[in-house]
Amino acid sequence: AAPPAASTQGDLFSAPAEAGAAGGPTLEQLAAKLHEVRARAVHGLAIVPVMLPGAPRHAVLVGLALASRDGSAAYLPLAHESGPNFMLDQVRTWLAPVLADATAPKVALDLKAVLHAFAAHQMPLADHRTSLAPGSFDLHVASFLCDPAREHTLEALARDALGVELESIEPPAIRGRSRGGPGTLAVADVARAAGGMAAACWPLADALRAQLESREQWALYSGIEHPLIEVLADMERAGMALDAGVLREMSATSAGEIAALEVRLHALAGEPVNLASGAQLARVLFETLGLPAGRKTRTGFSTDSEVLESLAGLHEFPRLLLEWRALTKLKSTYLDALPAAVDPRDQRIHTTFEQTGVATGRLASSDPNLQNIPVRTPQGRAIRRAFVAAPENVLVGADYSQIELRVMAHLSGDPALLEAFASGEDIHASTARRIFKLAGDVPPGLRARAKVVNFGVMYGMGARSLAQQMGLGLAEAKEFIEGYFTAYAGVRRFLDRTLEEARDRGWVQTLLGRRRYLPQLRGGGMERSMAERAAINTPIQGSAADLVKLAMLRVHRAIGRSGKVRLLLQVHDELLLECPAGEAPAVAERVRVAMEGCYPLDVPLTVAVGTGATWFDVH
Repeated sequence: AAPPAASTQGDLFSAPAEAGAAGGPTLEQLAAKLHEVRARAVHGLAIVPVMLPGAPRHAVLVGLALASRDGSAAYLPLAHESGPNFMLDQVRTWLAPVLADATAPKVALDLKAVLHAFAAHQMPLADHRTSLAPGSFDLHVASFLCDPAREHTLEALARDALGVELESIEPPAIRGRSRGGPGTLAVADVARAAGGMAAACWPLADALRAQLESREQWALYSGIEHPLIEVLADMERAGMALDAGVLREMSATSAGEIAALEVRLHALAGEPVNLASGAQLARVLFETLGLPAGRKTRTGFSTDSEVLESLAGLHEFPRLLLEWRALTKLKSTYLDALPAAVDPRDQRIHTTFEQTGVATGRLASSDPNLQNIPVRTPQGRAIRRAFVAAPENVLVGADYSQIELRVMAHLSGDPALLEAFASGEDIHASTARRIFKLAGDVPPGLRARAKVVNFGVMYGMGARSLAQQMGLGLAEAKEFIEGYFTAYAGVRRFLDRTLEEARDRGWVQTLLGRRRYLPQLRGGGMERSMAERAAINTPIQGSAADLVKLAMLRVHRAIGRSGKVRLLLQVHDELLLECPAGEAPAVAERVRVAMEGCYPLDVPLTVAVGTGATWFDVH
């Protein structure tokens, strides 16, 4: 049936229905366009939401542009300042059937943002029984998979893939004034621009699919990245419960410790010092205290962490200054900021996961970044006490054991590495035994050195970096690396082969076929050195990231979508879930089986699983 006649009432801003602003389209004309698109939407719907800036979960829709496969486009104004605007209830009535149709593919630049924005306006794109329709397509994720380095806006993609210049829906910049949002523009202007964007989505989807197929990336997109969109949307909706009182208490304690450190630092400097001023710190360190100056910048000698760490053994001032910096950052970034990020509607904290932020394929987290909570210091680890399970629930944490090293063993086929993992031996102790030709127990100091080089090799660490990190002489560091590659000659051959292939092809790929293009390999200087490190690291870190994503999909399927068991967070190699306390043992076992069986490697994938009332208690 055709949409009912548009309301004669202006909805949000009481705009008159009989005529658009400045002679623009009437609501009746806009509704007629929608009818054309709806009639063809069974074959698919392209969606361009016009939103105010902000998190998609709380999006304010200014309007919606929709297009069918044949290029017919419609625009539904919802919150233009000068109108006319449709009533949201009316739009829901018109669109609900096609939006929830699990057979009608949906195409958008960012499907996850669309899922959130539509849910916020009670227009679900899918319900708990259905997923995004087969054939749905995310242009940004697909473009990023083809080439992480290029620009992924609709305008850039249309220009590059279709040779078409799309009109922008951004208001023009006016000197001396803040730029208004799209709601300040006339409906006719936004309808034209957004409608063109929606119509371009279909040929862009075809072009990007062809690129994915030609680059052998389609299986990675359709098998991992596309299904992950809904998993991440579910995780973002779920959020995590936060006990803000724990953080307030930690903040008060830290404030006292920071104040005491400042008193001591001023005394050591012999005068009050602005501890945030690089110039004043440089004067104290290198003039007053006479410590050796390091790197020089455009504004004077550097006082960054690397410089302070090199001086910490020489004087108390740089050592305490490092403590002060760590505590002040911890307080401002986490202890004070996290409680402010709690959503008052459910008292939970919701991060945003980014699939297209890291070239290796790793997920990123933002607003707030929950993947970056420090774990190397007691104060940092204690922050996890504030992340708690909901009443009558517990948290379940599942953490891969040394997944990147296991991937390196698989990719390199090194017999010694394969043997160490197959036997279940501690890999860092095994490395120390092989390098230092030890029998029996390995001293903790030698195991720690072996751990540094085990991970450093994957990042292309050279002797100079190793010497600096382990406090060795350059000759000793070189000898250490030579010993490593003598013990693991297969790793040396794998790294050399990877670099040689990367130079020949201009790209590297992961175990599951994710590519990273590195044209800088044909350049020179620092740019080439960085590209060489990326060429070595990407197949390992990227393969591990792909396996974790596979594990997330398997876990998501294993726990179902009842809402009783929820996947909450991914922190690189760790997954965190919430479930009813009585179901924890069964859930933990399902999660472990799903993660350990996600992909057949030549070494076992092992997962440590724990449960607890807080994130801290889980491990």
